Amino acid sequence: MNFATFIAIVLVAIIVDFFWLDIENKRWNWLKNRSVSQQVLFFAFFLGASMILYYVFGYKFLN
Repeated sequence: MNFATFIAIVLVAIIVDFFWLDIENKRWNWLKNRSVSQQVLFFAFFLGASMILYYVFGYKFLN
């Protein structure tokens, strides 16, 4: 799996969980009360942390 595929999978999983699977607001309710800019900043940080962890722990061993 290349890096772009990994990023796409992480983004799709977060979006599906945020908008579709969390119908009872148990996981993301704390974030829905934030402003749009704070939500974007959180997801950007989450995506950045995922990319760093993927590179550090997996990318070197998968090639």
